[in-house]
Amino acid sequence: MKKNKAAAEIWFSKAKDHLTFAKAGWKESRIVSDACILCQQAAEKALKSLLELENIDIEKTPAFKTHRLADIIEECKKYYPQVEVFTDDCDKLTVYYFDRYPADIPLNLTEEDAAFALETADKILRFVEEIISTA
Repeated sequence: MKKNKAAAEIWFSKAKDHLTFAKAGWKESRIVSDACILCQQAAEKALKSLLELENIDIEKTPAFKTHRLADIIEECKKYYPQVEVFTDDCDKLTVYYFDRYPADIPLNLTEEDAAFALETADKILRFVEEIISTA
């Protein structure tokens, strides 16, 4: 089946924007929660871009209206089994998503969490970029 590189690049571009902003924001303000949340979003959109590459329309697939990265990885593994190396890190990134609202249970995130999130999102985006660029 022909790859949908155009759709994948749209999603991946948004992922890169989130990571770029997370890095800049972290450097400027050291706001842990926002850095972690943006990194989770960057990883989510990057992984979803792999599905778009395989002609899975994320917007029209209810199962992918999720922020749980493990679910997205499970689907990605059907096409890119090597993505499994990110499973444990993505479980941790998923938790950061829930720090978005004050009503949620506060996670008391630390600078170590932000460093982990930035490093992990960067690894995932580099991995995905390599796949998209060679598609």
